[in-house]
Amino acid sequence: MTEIDACLGALRELAIGRLAGRDVRTAHLVEAALDAIVAGLDTPSLALLAGLESSSEDAVDKAFGQVVEELGLELPADPTAARWSLIRGWLTAMVEGRLSPAAGGALVSEVGELLGSPPSLRGITRWSAMLDSWIPTDLTPRDVCEVPILEEAVELLEGPWPPAARHP
Repeated sequence: MTEIDACLGALRELAIGRLAGRDVRTAHLVEAALDAIVAGLDTPSLALLAGLESSSEDAVDKAFGQVVEELGLELPADPTAARWSLIRGWLTAMVEGRLSPAAGGALVSEVGELLGSPPSLRGITRWSAMLDSWIPTDLTPRDVCEVPILEEAVELLEGPWPPAARHP
């Protein structure tokens, strides 16, 4: 993957996150635009976005929408599809070792709530909550929670998408 591909992926993930209803800070949008320009991407709106102050929320939002359009970034059809797309990406990143089970589980749990806490995500949500309450002096190793999160991720990715209810 080239640096440009990575930047396009980051811009797309930010756009999907916004569509999904996540709190995507304007500073992240401006930073992603700067990264994309440094990597070699060039569109009029990308340059505009990179030059904006992150406190100019309306201008950043408008410029980011234009960037998505100019780059032809394909987005899911609706917020629900966007949420499932994010979850699938995070599950894949966890399984591939690019995202820790703790961070991935927290992200899946957050977006799972936006989906109404579907039963298919309950396993990851429960293990993630246990991991969140883990303390460094605990005698139980973090693996006790991390391994089941990864196992759940593999199982979900191997099944139909979006996943059907599996857990009681």
